[in-house]
Amino acid sequence: MGINKFIKEFFDNLKIYEDELNGASYKKDIYNSITQFLDDKTEMNAYNVYKSFFEAYWMGIQDEVNPFLELTQRMKNFEKYNGKLLENHRDHYIHTVFVFILGLSIFTRNKSYREVFNEYALDKSKYPDSYDTQYEEFFYRWGLASLFHDIAYPLEIIIKQANEYIKFVYEYSDSIGEKTGINIELSTSPDFFYLSVLEPRSKSKDNYHKKYDGFKSRFLNNSISLLAYTLHENFNLDLNEIKNNLDDFVENMNKNNRLDHGFFSAIIMLKWYHHLIKKTNWNPAYFYFPVLDSSSAILLHNYYKHTLMKNPFNLDQISAGQHPIAYLLILCDELQEWNREGYGKMDIKKDTPTDFDLFIDELELKIKYIKENNDKEFLDKKNGKINNVININDIFSNGITIE
Repeated sequence: MGINKFIKEFFDNLKIYEDELNGASYKKDIYNSITQFLDDKTEMNAYNVYKSFFEAYWMGIQDEVNPFLELTQRMKNFEKYNGKLLENHRDHYIHTVFVFILGLSIFTRNKSYREVFNEYALDKSKYPDSYDTQYEEFFYRWGLASLFHDIAYPLEIIIKQANEYIKFVYEYSDSIGEKTGINIELSTSPDFFYLSVLEPRSKSKDNYHKKYDGFKSRFLNNSISLLAYTLHENFNLDLNEIKNNLDDFVENMNKNNRLDHGFFSAIIMLKWYHHLIKKTNWNPAYFYFPVLDSSSAILLHNYYKHTLMKNPFNLDQISAGQHPIAYLLILCDELQEWNREGYGKMDIKKDTPTDFDLFIDELELKIKYIKENNDKEFLDKKNGKINNVININDIFSNGITIE
């Protein structure tokens, strides 16, 4: 079976609430957009995947401009035109759609992962308002995390561009001493991270507080605090220690002249969904559970490896049960190497696989990159990156094979 059949299997089992109860056709629209994209991997077909998903899970008025869709387009355009000014830069727009599709394939083909996710997300004592429709809670959380995980990449490009130019200037300079660099400091004011505590509609207030009275301690008014509390719960970290680390994270990035796009992608997602839920007066639990879970997964796709596995946290490989969406995002983001347009001096044929073969079942995942120079060093490096961060045997007892 190939990835087209994996996707058909997923959608054969998926049920979407609005389709079942209100006669919508979101499942059909999303499935058609994915199959069209797999048949012809163009930017337009990628756009239709984004469009169909964000229309299905849009919280505003349907005839309004969907800001999430507009955000993905701005990211694409910025990367397409500004990425050329970097020596080496790869596409993230089509990449993101492939990450989304790869995660759906793993979910539908691997029972161990489904069981871990269901135990984590579908326990009504933890989140009473989870979707009852088959596969939809996963589909919603995974779609949010995978389709938004690189949305802040333009910020990273800005810093890289500036410093590549400075590096070039100094190659043809007789200046002596410490080289000049460009620091772009991003706001760390309290207002940037502030999010008011969301309250339900008056008619729903009593029922809401009855269901979620035991969770009030996690309904916080700051995006950093929300993310810190989630990591504290999921990884049994000291709450003050992880919050202090995240509080200092932007300042440390500024000092080191770097930017973690995963951190800012997570913050953007929280801020935008908070605004929408407050504006439309939807159930706040949708924000504090699935949206926050997906946002923390976006944070973790870089932060886990670069921060939580180092001092003072020193965590081992992430396991699927600790954070199923983050686990899957790290895995799929690392595996997705094919069909990535290269910008700058990058040679797409030499540096990037042009296609892939995929096999997934209950025991193992095998992926073969179709690459002009499929050198052993490339494959060893890829295996090492994945095995160092992810406990693969959690879901694939026979591991993964990359060829």
